[in-house]
Amino acid sequence: MTQVVDLLGYDRIAELASALPFAPTREKFIFVRHGETEGNRTRHYQMPHTPLNETGEGQAAVAAKLLAKTRIGRLVASPMARAWRTANLVAAGHRIHPEVDGALSERFYVSLWDTPIQGEFNWNWDPDGCEPLATFVHRAACSVMRILADDTGDGETVIVAHGGILLVVCALTGATLENTQRRNAVPLRFERTDGTWHVSPIA
Repeated sequence: MTQVVDLLGYDRIAELASALPFAPTREKFIFVRHGETEGNRTRHYQMPHTPLNETGEGQAAVAAKLLAKTRIGRLVASPMARAWRTANLVAAGHRIHPEVDGALSERFYVSLWDTPIQGEFNWNWDPDGCEPLATFVHRAACSVMRILADDTGDGETVIVAHGGILLVVCALTGATLENTQRRNAVPLRFERTDGTWHVSPIA
């Protein structure tokens, strides 16, 4: 499995994802992380209803503009407010409605919600009262696999979710991701060529 980013705990995400039968029908798809929130800016564990801040609204609008000429056949999003708002801004230009998939929600750090993140973030840490990493990876990966198993529609499949979901996507595909591509609201195209997945930002 390819190392995606120099990030504590990613190896464990990759290990957990490698145990799952990833055999997507789709050869390409687009992933968009939500725009910035105050929780992102101040490094706090975020609650589901945390909205985009002013910067995030602008970032999401730019992402929507970048995808304006893309023919979107299916848009699936996390119901968490920050991702749902981003998805709706993308959808508006295409006169479609996002589909909601609760399994695309970010990892539930319930007992830590609205508290500061201390030190370097480690995905492999399983604090009490929070969703275990193995549970998170399994439900996120199963969601992504369900979405990419559907090749019946026309147009691009777009997933709008969170930074943690993006790491699971990279672990499933083995695609190499630069740290700059993990930023908020950067539309990323994942594409499989000769059995190998590649990712590139849409500009």
